Amino acid sequence: MATFLDLQNGFYNAFIQGLGFSQSDPVQVVQPSTPLSTGSQGNLLLWNYLNNIPPFSLTQNYISSGGNQFGSDYSGLLSALNAAPNSFKADVGEQCYADWQAYVKTISPPPSVSNLPMTFRSWAMINGYQSVATIGASDLAKMLLDPISNAQMSDIMYKPSGANDINWVPGITTLQSELASAPSRKFTVNSSSMNSNVSSSWTQGSNSGFFGLWGSSNYQSSISQQFASSNISVSASFAHVLQFAATPGDWYNSSAMATAYNNPNDPKLWNTQSPITWKSTFDPNSGNMPRFATSLVVVDTMNVTVTSDAKFSQNDQQTIHNNSGAGMWPFYTTGGSSGSNTNVTFNQDGSMTVLITSLPTVPIVVALTVIPVDKFLGHQAK
Repeated sequence: MATFLDLQNGFYNAFIQGLGFSQSDPVQVVQPSTPLSTGSQGNLLLWNYLNNIPPFSLTQNYISSGGNQFGSDYSGLLSALNAAPNSFKADVGEQCYADWQAYVKTISPPPSVSNLPMTFRSWAMINGYQSVATIGASDLAKMLLDPISNAQMSDIMYKPSGANDINWVPGITTLQSELASAPSRKFTVNSSSMNSNVSSSWTQGSNSGFFGLWGSSNYQSSISQQFASSNISVSASFAHVLQFAATPGDWYNSSAMATAYNNPNDPKLWNTQSPITWKSTFDPNSGNMPRFATSLVVVDTMNVTVTSDAKFSQNDQQTIHNNSGAGMWPFYTTGGSSGSNTNVTFNQDGSMTVLITSLPTVPIVVALTVIPVDKFLGHQAK
């Protein structure tokens, strides 16, 4: 008897092939698939997907505020690294240093790090620190030459207590423009003939954290198992499918991260008093930044029909109806004014049909591509 894991794996194979990928491509299905809004709020939702560190799984149970986050983990890493010695704080004095640290967190949008020396000089001249304006600017210019100092200065402006959100480039406006001209895709799959073997995938078969029949349900529940063991067919089409690539904004310094990655045992670089280590950061099994999302697979105008010949009782039908607002397998899109809708109907014999639709031009993230940290930094692990 087929299990829900078999069903999810079979869907994964059909889904990525239908979207134009091969099983060896590092693609991760995202559940739930939630429509993105537009404008500044759309940017935040978009960046949340890229900020989330993907688990080692073919499916990601996506929670925008949960799990490891790129921005906060990166900031933590920088706090554990020793920058090259500099005399900025000593030269400008404790009070000036504290006031400057507080000021740069309020600048929105933040200046380029390369402009910080001139920004400091101007700030010092009008805030009572004229005597240290020149030497402070000179010290900052020297600090820019060290990748760790450079990164730490930028990080100050983007920490949670600052005024700026970490960002990726490009944003939602570019995504919408590219999605409008992206190609269409469609696929079908039937549980009786699907291929559930994912041993050749980028995780060698690891797949966990997925929902059951409806959003946030347990895939091992009796209703979910009854559904998975029935004959299921999926027919899906999307008017546009886009692989959207974006890179971290000015808050991120790849040279600093590469320096940390390439020097795991350097006591001059790593603060030995910090609990954050190379292993807790980059280790593929225990680190908090072992891999990253490099692109999102975004669709619009989705038309998905799922049928099951399971004979659900009246009580189970009512339970399914009551929970269908959380979305239904395999995309778990929710209804309302968000631009998508999920409708569940039952035939007289108790068999079920699920129709999942979304509006034209409304972007929906259905998957992402994953890359390990060594490749993210431009090379293979040693």
